[in-house]
Amino acid sequence: MASASRFSLTPHTRAVLAMALAVVLFLAVNLMTALGLRSVRADLTEQSLYTLTEGSKSIIRDIPEPITIRVYRTQELIDAVPLLQSYAPQVMQTLQTFERLADGQIRLEVIETAPFSAEEDQAIGFGLAGFNLNRSGERGYFGLVGTNSLDTLEVIPFLDPVRQSFLQYDLARLVHRLSQPVEIRVAIIDGLSMFGSRAKGHRPWAILDLLSREFALMRVPPDVTAIPDTDVLLVTHPAQLSPQQQYAIDQYVLGGGAALVMIDPLAEYSPPDPQNPNRPQDPSSDLAPLLAAWGLKMDSAHVVGDRNMAMETVGMAGQQRVVADYLPWLRVDGGAFNDEEPITARLEAMRLSSAGALEILPDATTSVTPLLQTTDQSMLLDRDTVMARPNPNRLLEGFIPSGQRYVLAARVSGPARTAFTDGPPVAEGQSPLPEGATPIKESNGPINVVVVADTDLLADSHIVSSDGRISTSNADFILNAIGDLAGGDALIGVRGGRVVNRVFTRVEEMRDRAEAAYRSTELRLTEEMADIQQKLVQLQGIAEAGGADAMRLSQQRQAAVAEANQRLAEVRQQLRDVRHALRAEIDALDRTLKFLNIALIPILLIVATALVALWRNIRLRCYLQRQTADAGTG
Repeated sequence: MASASRFSLTPHTRAVLAMALAVVLFLAVNLMTALGLRSVRADLTEQSLYTLTEGSKSIIRDIPEPITIRVYRTQELIDAVPLLQSYAPQVMQTLQTFERLADGQIRLEVIETAPFSAEEDQAIGFGLAGFNLNRSGERGYFGLVGTNSLDTLEVIPFLDPVRQSFLQYDLARLVHRLSQPVEIRVAIIDGLSMFGSRAKGHRPWAILDLLSREFALMRVPPDVTAIPDTDVLLVTHPAQLSPQQQYAIDQYVLGGGAALVMIDPLAEYSPPDPQNPNRPQDPSSDLAPLLAAWGLKMDSAHVVGDRNMAMETVGMAGQQRVVADYLPWLRVDGGAFNDEEPITARLEAMRLSSAGALEILPDATTSVTPLLQTTDQSMLLDRDTVMARPNPNRLLEGFIPSGQRYVLAARVSGPARTAFTDGPPVAEGQSPLPEGATPIKESNGPINVVVVADTDLLADSHIVSSDGRISTSNADFILNAIGDLAGGDALIGVRGGRVVNRVFTRVEEMRDRAEAAYRSTELRLTEEMADIQQKLVQLQGIAEAGGADAMRLSQQRQAAVAEANQRLAEVRQQLRDVRHALRAEIDALDRTLKFLNIALIPILLIVATALVALWRNIRLRCYLQRQTADAGTG
């Protein structure tokens, strides 16, 4: 017994040995991981930022000749900017993955760029963006330069952390452009004034900047009678196109040209009417003859409203501001996208405003594939009513779902005939056809057209947030459509999946239930308050007019003013109570989530720590009791 007790360990010694063993085991596991699992990676980010998409892999596999990518990096700049400290490793790991998968076709070089060095001179020569490190004028860099054997140059002046979710796309695009240096040409017929005006101080739209990064853009003159040589024709809001210009589009498409045509029953962002700036000069555009030849039609007198897709907005009911879902403004996501089409397969969420419904004609010779659709909780709204911007609750009150899913955008292919069966239209003083041109009466093969029944999706407010960040998948949709129409679908598999504006589905469901229960009450109170306010304006107007009318203001009218003010206060209180009821369940959920995230975990940790301490104390007492008993026995 004495021999056994001599070699027993005290609890303190056991704890020290256990800690030492844990440290050794930790170091051993890390060493084994570093040596044996160097190439094994697990991407646990929600957006899979470190996992290459199939599109990226396809681009890397198809590199025909070696590409060199040089990263110009100033470590002092990275150390000084917290966002760069976490972003720079992601950049390097992604580039290393590109290099590894390229099997020798990508050569990666990292050039440490110290101030006033030859490397800095190179960075400046390539146009990389420099940032001040201190007051002495020293500058730091974090950009990259890509070159191929033909000395084609692609530059990312600054690897901005703001574009973190775009990193893989930016790098894949750079590699793609170096491996296939011929740019896709896009001719644009602009009915929205997207190119801006220096004279009026209007900047070009953001969509043009995004398009110009990938395609060679060309603006088509408004008096064009023949579409110039191009890979894709983009037509936006063709409200003022003459028959001759429509015929030029008709012949271009029948001749095998690819076209993205964007029409709209209510183009909210089209140029305003000079006589009434609150209304668009040309509210609608439809190209009806061409659509009919392609197997489609759109009712320009109606826009689509969808209860499930409606976006929340602030409207007016008299002088009162109301917050409600606005049926004509749509958030397109989930099942609204055609997942079998490369144009829409990877999109997250788009925003449309006052879009039209495309209808497939029963006698169409073409094949029409929907790309964007509403839910079955949708209906057609009168365009003029929507243009007047009514109280959103009024539209909701009159909502009757049609049970039909309306097509918002579609791909059109297959054989088609000309829309001008009587021959080319002739303008006074002009030749019916350009010299040497022969009318095309039917397509030689399938036409290649995408039709979108909304143009507002191109507006800056629908693409970027106030700080310039991409906020929707609208730009991806346009880029995908042009790339697909041009036959260059390599980048489509890389785009999309980058919008992180999440919808809290449970909160949305709770809000919808509450609105359904209280909407009629809120609408009645809002309208009653507007009537009372109007009555007060009339009564007070008589009093402020002075003279005989003011002197004749009877005690009854003064009492009416007091009664109206009292009723107005009561209605406002009732309206506040209703709106509080609308928020009550959501606020309760918010409080619960805050408790779970802020208080519950610390409470559980404290309880767990107390239980462990209690358990250890009990074990120690039991151990001491056994030792005492053993000593007494001995």
